[in-house]
Amino acid sequence: MLSALACLALIAVEPTASAAPPKPASSAAVPPADVETAEQLYAKLDYEQANAVADRVIKKAGLTHDQLVRAYRILAVTDAILDKEEQARDAFLQLLTFDPEYRVDTNLGPKVNTPFMEARGSFRSLASKPGVDVSATVATSGGTLKITTHNPTRIAKKLVVGYRWTSSGDYTVSQLAVGDAAVVEVGPAPKGRSRLDFYAQALDEHDNAVFEAGNPLVPKSAFAEAGTEASAGSHGETKKSEQGGSFLSSPLFWGITGAAVLVGGGTALFLALRPQDPPTSASLSPVLMCGGARCN
Repeated sequence: MLSALACLALIAVEPTASAAPPKPASSAAVPPADVETAEQLYAKLDYEQANAVADRVIKKAGLTHDQLVRAYRILAVTDAILDKEEQARDAFLQLLTFDPEYRVDTNLGPKVNTPFMEARGSFRSLASKPGVDVSATVATSGGTLKITTHNPTRIAKKLVVGYRWTSSGDYTVSQLAVGDAAVVEVGPAPKGRSRLDFYAQALDEHDNAVFEAGNPLVPKSAFAEAGTEASAGSHGETKKSEQGGSFLSSPLFWGITGAAVLVGGGTALFLALRPQDPPTSASLSPVLMCGGARCN
């Protein structure tokens, strides 16, 4: 009886053991899809892996402008090195759209320079230079930010504009449609504040910052012109001078003093310029009086 039960137990356990799948062979870890990893692989001359990582990075959403530019630099150059000429040309054109001042290292040779020059030719034929410009007109009572977007390739889909009157803390953020001239109204400055930090970013359909003028970490700044507070301060100082001044500040005092100076100055001028009698013996002799009259 016991042997029969033991056989049944073995039969029940054996299929379970045989059904267990074999452990898979260990495979190399996939590098993370971030810009730093792509740059490290490129520095190690691992162009294929650097290219693959950069390609994954640009497909992500919410990239900063800096991340986008750095990823496309790796992607464009490694595409060219790996003989992906058409992809390299397209990547260089995108890179120039995000960073119009980019120049390829001429030491990389014609393999890289050729697709770059072709992309630059296409870039120069665009109707306008891609980017976003912001002009600020502010006073302590408020002001405006005027944003102009140059979007010849239609890659930008919306604008995000932020400002704050402090050097740290949260921004007041507005989201606008891309246009030739968008305007954001700036609220009045808190008491004692005159510096306005601001930024404007144009985002693509994946919320990547394709163009920017400043950003939340490194904003642009403008200093407010004198507003109502400055005028009120000047008025207060004038009132204090009128009420608390001494007799020396009285207009009557300075009027009398001015008249005295003019009279004294005129007398001195007359005495200085009047004709002088020649020093003759007659003018120097004493005068004799006879009964209250001059003696002859």
